[in-house]
Amino acid sequence: MIKYVKVLMMASALFLLLLQPAWALDGKKLYTTKFCITCHGKLGIAVAPNYPNLAGQNPEYIKNQVKDILTEKRKTKLSRLMTANPVVMKITDEEIAAIADYISKIK
Repeated sequence: MIKYVKVLMMASALFLLLLQPAWALDGKKLYTTKFCITCHGKLGIAVAPNYPNLAGQNPEYIKNQVKDILTEKRKTKLSRLMTANPVVMKITDEEIAAIADYISKIK
């Protein structure tokens, strides 16, 4: 029985270690390093009237829009700016989720 508990505890610890990087993603930092801040502003308020404001937006909506843009399901002149940026094109689903979560909490 004790051997079973030890194995279960080690498996649980390994599982948590594998998930840790996803938990550690900093949406605020990614918002800057992935260049979202360039068009959507420091606090999610766009720098130009033709860019959308993101502050307080629903995170699921943000994730869906970004994925549609990256897969070119959604094509506009503005979305082409995102797909032309190699840093943005390499963004992961986990990074998108972290950014969306951060942006949704800005008021």
